[in-house]
Amino acid sequence: MSPRLSLPQERLLRCLGQYSKNLEKAWDVTREISLPGLSESLSVVRSALNGPLTILEDQGLIFKRMAHVIGGGSRRRNVYHLTDEGRLLFDSFGEDNSKPRKSSSVGMSYGDYPQSGEIHGRSDVIQNALAMVQERHTILLSGLPGIGKTTVGIAVGHELLSMGLDLRWATADAFSDFEALCSSMAFASPLPSDIDALAEYIVMQCRDEIFIFDDVHLISQRHLPQFHALCHQIERLNGPKMIFIGREPLVSFEQVERISIPPLDTPDAIKLLGTSQSKEEREHIAERLGGHPLALLLYQHETALPETNSEVQSYVEEVVLSTLDETTRSELDHLVILPMPIEASKAQDNEIVGILDESAFLRWTSGTEKMELHHLIRNVRRSTMTEQEKLKLHREAVTHWESCAQTPEDQIILLYHRICSDTQDLEAHCTTAYGSLPSEHSNALSVLLEQAIERSHEPSHLHYLAAKVALDRCESSHARHHLESIHEEGSFNEIEMNLAYLEGRIEDAEIAITKGLEIGSQQQKNQLALSASSRRLDDRVETTLSKQTIGEIKHYLSQIVLPNEPSLRAVTLVALTMVQHALALHEENYVKAETLRATLVSIGGIDHALVLGLEAKASLAKAKKSNKEFSSAVGITRKAIEQQISPIHRESLRLTLVEALLEHDIELARAEFLFVSQPDESAIHISHQRLHARWWTCSSQLEPSMRQIALKEAISKHRAAGCPRAANILEARLHSFL
Repeated sequence: MSPRLSLPQERLLRCLGQYSKNLEKAWDVTREISLPGLSESLSVVRSALNGPLTILEDQGLIFKRMAHVIGGGSRRRNVYHLTDEGRLLFDSFGEDNSKPRKSSSVGMSYGDYPQSGEIHGRSDVIQNALAMVQERHTILLSGLPGIGKTTVGIAVGHELLSMGLDLRWATADAFSDFEALCSSMAFASPLPSDIDALAEYIVMQCRDEIFIFDDVHLISQRHLPQFHALCHQIERLNGPKMIFIGREPLVSFEQVERISIPPLDTPDAIKLLGTSQSKEEREHIAERLGGHPLALLLYQHETALPETNSEVQSYVEEVVLSTLDETTRSELDHLVILPMPIEASKAQDNEIVGILDESAFLRWTSGTEKMELHHLIRNVRRSTMTEQEKLKLHREAVTHWESCAQTPEDQIILLYHRICSDTQDLEAHCTTAYGSLPSEHSNALSVLLEQAIERSHEPSHLHYLAAKVALDRCESSHARHHLESIHEEGSFNEIEMNLAYLEGRIEDAEIAITKGLEIGSQQQKNQLALSASSRRLDDRVETTLSKQTIGEIKHYLSQIVLPNEPSLRAVTLVALTMVQHALALHEENYVKAETLRATLVSIGGIDHALVLGLEAKASLAKAKKSNKEFSSAVGITRKAIEQQISPIHRESLRLTLVEALLEHDIELARAEFLFVSQPDESAIHISHQRLHARWWTCSSQLEPSMRQIALKEAISKHRAAGCPRAANILEARLHSFL
């Protein structure tokens, strides 16, 4: 330590010395050189830094200016830089002995791993947690809001990293399911969605890693059973060890060994208060605040201390929040009702973000990309609001988010506020969300639909939407639960049919199709007949179709009556012709197939690339049958692929080529498969489900190490796409490998 500096002053210089001189004139600067950022890095209250910063400024070692903090709202605030003299002094410093040295073999961290400053008084808890991680497969760190659960988790993670172990961190919110948490842990895509396949994939990829799940108490009851099922499966397969972090009560984690995080002992608690006050004053403050870390960080010199043994929640409500002026408190309430962290720029008054940040009210995601209120403050304020106050805030939030919602996450927040504000046309808003939100956000939509159902007086259509989401997610039990509350006959029959397909009840599904062809309008009959024929065409793994299957498809097509309206007639005719063309190829009636392609060409406005794709399929079919001119067919198909405008048509044709090559040249098939796009889980259309099923099926044949995992996922995707026969064939194939 330099003789000119106290320890706090030297630590401040070391923090600031990490940042480039180029920041001195930048308009946007990192939050780490603002007062809140420095406070978090050094793990002390903001007021404890005022004295050391003033002395350093008086000595000419640092200077402050106003700048815009990245992600911190529109309000400019004080930031600090080293002067030239300060940089010279910083350069003369040796190694920082106050920080533990890391092992030369340090593990890798993945996901939104939080940062933390110096940690006080947690050595025993950390060592206890490390010992238990070695002894058990899962442990739980629990405690009061703001007690330091996440901080202890970060410290445990650092120790595990220093041992050379890799770890992945995920923070849950009200909409998280296991897949969403995995996505935030930086897994390479595509991830299988089937529970067994996903568990096996995780074990294969990450057996010796550590998973840390923070805020598990926020996981919705809608997703909690699946979360536990996956964790148990991972544990059964001896996969990565898991650390859960959450606030009590955590009833569903009763089988997990717990470590309760206690308040800080007074000698450690006073370290959070800096050295600007006497030791006796700091001890008095720490004792009155019960050694609660967040309460200490919220403490300001001018605020009153609670009575002895007063609860921290009461202190937050009666002291901390009471210091806010009316405007700040009003804007804080808009953050109180948020369901998940947001970008500071999306706050209803983003200028307030800087004020709340400087008061230690906010917590930030890694990289300060998003922020939210500390849960203790949020929970205390929520508990004091009346239902009318909440309703008013949600209605104001609807107006705000309608004006700025751009991303799927924004749309989720908007729908959440609409549900909570008892908005009109809730069914219409939920229907729009179902059609527009990518399937990767089905975890949030499924939770929101449950909330909407609870608030609706006539929720039949909402149950229909919730059942569709459950079917998309292959959650048959949830779909069956909602089916019971669907009153509209056509909607009930549709869900019943798709549920039967998902569960492999083929006869029940066909009965539902027959019923749908009886009760629907002609347009609905057309749609159902086309869907059923296309589904039956795809419900196979082998390259040929039986005479019975061809007969069933022709029966469905016979139910179609071309509509009179020109545009609708053209769309129906194109879909009908494409199914007929596929049948003609299977029947080896190449003349009829050519005639059907000519019919498509004669229809005005038809995409020429579509016809080229059909020609390519005909070339491959002929080449496979005669085993001649295969290279020519491959060339025709590649040219047709290049011409495709629609991504789904392009990828479908690529897979058709790979499937043909599997029977002809496995190495060429493997090379061609590299050009096929991996499944995009943001797509929710049934045709994407079938495309994904084919991708995983090919993967099972071309990637031996992934064979069983890929087969399980292909089975799941085929069932979700309404292709139970294909799923059964693949299931038999899987069992032959076990």
